[in-house]
Amino acid sequence: MIYEKPVFRPLGDCYLAVEFGDEADLTLNFRVLALADALQREEIAGVIEIIPSFRELGIVFDRFETDFETLEDVVASVQKTVAEVEKLPSRLVELPVWYDDPWSADLAKRFNVQKNIDFVAEANGITVDEVIKRHTGTDYWVVCVGFTPGCYFSIPLDASKWLKSPKYKTPRSYTPARLIALAGFSTGAYPVASPGGYQVIGRLAVNIYEPNSKSTAFPDDGVLLQAGDRLRYYNVGALEYDDIWNAAQEGTFKYRITQEEFDVSGYLASRPGRDA
Repeated sequence: MIYEKPVFRPLGDCYLAVEFGDEADLTLNFRVLALADALQREEIAGVIEIIPSFRELGIVFDRFETDFETLEDVVASVQKTVAEVEKLPSRLVELPVWYDDPWSADLAKRFNVQKNIDFVAEANGITVDEVIKRHTGTDYWVVCVGFTPGCYFSIPLDASKWLKSPKYKTPRSYTPARLIALAGFSTGAYPVASPGGYQVIGRLAVNIYEPNSKSTAFPDDGVLLQAGDRLRYYNVGALEYDDIWNAAQEGTFKYRITQEEFDVSGYLASRPGRDA
């Protein structure tokens, strides 16, 4: 359900949540990001941090400078100015991936499961080559960033390219950094080595979390991606993967990042694959 009006909820003594609905619909995320962008520009007294998630915006505030009632009134007023989302600032970030990579294969052996990309292919009734073609055949909208530093969740903008797959019943105790993974219809990547239960299908040739980076693509916090980015994955082989990884480690790799404006209203009017 998409709420007619956003619902305000206190979460703790200095955290206000603004919820726009209770389903996984990109329309909700567009509203979250429109409000986040407007609030950033307002520079409201007492607001410490603004945290977008899929369908809810979190606002951390200093309770010595403001309170729930005051902040809710201000946020509600700002929200009315962006109730109809026409366009959003959105970076296009292109990421190289070695699909069906040896690390994913070794991981499947380690945990005594089927190679994940084979499992995903079977779950969707297609071949491994078609998995790769489908995964590289659409841009992905980053709905939120968090969980571990640089971790993100993204949704394919063309629903006809969805790859649906369940999570592991028992999560892995270990996943190498930079593995691309999916579950449900969401794609993400492991920015650091960590436990996880998503199906891994390839490995990024570049970091998405890099504190003290040599590359100007990374901000001070080392997190490359942000909510509202569009990701475009492109397939690379073993040799190209090595060349890119070595260049990235040396700080000479040029990340393909283009600052653009996303036509939200146009996209929603002719959403690709929405009836698939």
